Amino acid sequence: MRKLWVVVLLSFAAGALAADKPEVVAMPEFAGVTEWVNSEPIAVKDLKGKVAVVHFWTNGCINCVHNYPHYRAWQDRYKGEKSLVMIGVHTPEFDAEKDVARIKKRAAENKLTFAIAVDNKQATWAAWGNRYWPCVYLVDRAGVVRHHWEGELGDAGAKKFTGLIDELLAEKP
Repeated sequence: MRKLWVVVLLSFAAGALAADKPEVVAMPEFAGVTEWVNSEPIAVKDLKGKVAVVHFWTNGCINCVHNYPHYRAWQDRYKGEKSLVMIGVHTPEFDAEKDVARIKKRAAENKLTFAIAVDNKQATWAAWGNRYWPCVYLVDRAGVVRHHWEGELGDAGAKKFTGLIDELLAEKP
């Protein structure tokens, strides 16, 4: 019985230590994208040396809609910044949200000009291990996911993420 407890304690301690180390997660590909809106197709290799803001959303989600002002603010703030790419991964929750014409219409109505990957089969969602709408990821120039935010950003989250974007842009390529 004593050996079992030692193994359990050592396993617990090893898990705690691993959790203290930052996990390096490479940016997954945009898998199974059925169409791109506002952009030509984008692959991870196209983002080498660039900072990427990747956010999962769907046009029927009120929490996603609440993030639109923050996305527009980033579009404006970083308009001339060639080292930053914003990509919205539109992953529908309901069948009506799969309509590409509707996605384009809602993007235009809300002045969302960033690249939009239409993820109707939820393949990119699965590749990223995403769980919520909305969810925002920040990827550094080396293609490593450095930060993420689940849910509405609110003013505090948007301010924090703007600072994190600036930090990543300031890092040497």
